[in-house]
Amino acid sequence: MFTNLRRRSSARMLAILAAAALALSACATTVAATLGSPSPSASPAVAVLVGSSSPASYDPSDEPIVRVVKRVTPAVVTVTSHVRSTGPFGGSVTDVTVGTGFVVGSDGLILTNAHVVEDAIDVVVTLPDGRELTAKVLATDQDHDLAVLDVDAQGLATLTLGDSSKVVVGERVIAVGYALDLSGGPTVTSGIISSTQRTVQAQDSTGEVRTYREVLQTDAALNPGNSGGPLVTLDGEVVGISAAGTTQAENIGFAIAIDVVEPLLESATAT
Repeated sequence: MFTNLRRRSSARMLAILAAAALALSACATTVAATLGSPSPSASPAVAVLVGSSSPASYDPSDEPIVRVVKRVTPAVVTVTSHVRSTGPFGGSVTDVTVGTGFVVGSDGLILTNAHVVEDAIDVVVTLPDGRELTAKVLATDQDHDLAVLDVDAQGLATLTLGDSSKVVVGERVIAVGYALDLSGGPTVTSGIISSTQRTVQAQDSTGEVRTYREVLQTDAALNPGNSGGPLVTLDGEVVGISAAGTTQAENIGFAIAIDVVEPLLESATAT
């Protein structure tokens, strides 16, 4: 079958080629004239075709993480606490603790870790626009290392609390916080949820050991200063509050599951 079709195609092709040769010989003068002096109307058409073949430029603002960061960072704040303690030679000294917090109420309600504001004689919140506001500690939950702060401000950007019970291992997340006291805005790292329902022990700067239960584990880098910052999904919803990292291994950090926050918020806003 394939041979027969091929032969018929060859005979038909010979006839087509013969007719084409006659047509070409008749139009040789016209073709030569056209090649020698191109028609003015042909040039724009060629130019349009060449221009339309240029590749589209890359726009980094289309990246999912970039979009989330733009949405989240206006609601992330620095939390600075001054703590009075006894110096090595006696007397009173003032230590400074710096962490992160995020706004959950446009009227100044802020979430952070309890260990960021623990034993503080005063707490100052620095907003993304540079304003420094004195904060009041409304409520704390030492078991879950959570604290609710309040500052005198209105119209603040806020973050939406998600549902940490729906988080799955392998889901992409983004951590935002003022790590290592670096200038120039918050630090952004990304990774995945490595595990859920973890129970871990972590030591804070004072030497106190805390036990964190049912926390989220992530490989997004968490460094000193990240404490109290939001861990968000690609939808921009907060599913965890950064709480602890480790110097004994790489890419292991822990965040308090956001679902435990609701009772604390209710008690804080009821007062």
